[in-house]
Amino acid sequence: MDNKQKTAPETTVQISWAHQPGQSGGGFPWGPHKVPVKLSFEGISLALEKQEAGMHYRRSSNGENYEKKIFAQKGRFFLSPVEPFHKPVGISTHLLVEFTQPVLLEPRASRNVMVTFPLELASAIAQTRDGGKVLDIFSLSPAKFTLYGSIRSGLICRYWKSEVYGKLPVVNPVLEGIMEINVQNTSGRWAEINKAAFSAQGMKIYFNPYLVSLKASIKIINDYSAETSFIDEPLRKGMDKALEQFTPRLIGLPAKTLMEEGY
Repeated sequence: MDNKQKTAPETTVQISWAHQPGQSGGGFPWGPHKVPVKLSFEGISLALEKQEAGMHYRRSSNGENYEKKIFAQKGRFFLSPVEPFHKPVGISTHLLVEFTQPVLLEPRASRNVMVTFPLELASAIAQTRDGGKVLDIFSLSPAKFTLYGSIRSGLICRYWKSEVYGKLPVVNPVLEGIMEINVQNTSGRWAEINKAAFSAQGMKIYFNPYLVSLKASIKIINDYSAETSFIDEPLRKGMDKALEQFTPRLIGLPAKTLMEEGY
């Protein structure tokens, strides 16, 4: 008679989420989550399940299926927003945000405005004391691209169009983030800003269940030139820092972008 006791399989935690603007509670469950877990949101289905040899990751979305084997016995599953330059691979390392309404700023003045920016999401697994290993990166909206500057020396940019806000708008935290921009007009003339181009280097994303955020600056130099950069600060206290894929290891990619073809 076999006296060995069989261990009952662990119950898979199933989480479904939908954005409900204007309602308290129900923030996005970024995690970390104990494995096995299944998470469904915005037409995406994610699962990380245990198998005898380790774990199995699966994503299903819009007819696309992606799977990966993980040879590890322990770990917690989580999601993180990441820089919007991974899908498709290798096309751009710059973001251009076009404003739906121009921002007009008087000489020698500084003002804060808010715009939205596109997101990509990373599925990851973390073990004790490590920062997490990315399993998969995906986007909930198709990427668009544009050229800033001349054909020979211009920048291929991830393109995004946004309203300009004076206060924090309510958005779906898995579809878009909020960028607070400090606009500084150092010139002696009125400046009209219609767009801003940013380098992926230095993009510091912070998030909580209700908000994904960036801080940035635009420095107006003259009638045609401006300099943009990111600021490493959360928009609200207590926000977590997102997984960072574009780090100082990206040699040759400056943290600041000099816009010399107009703004």
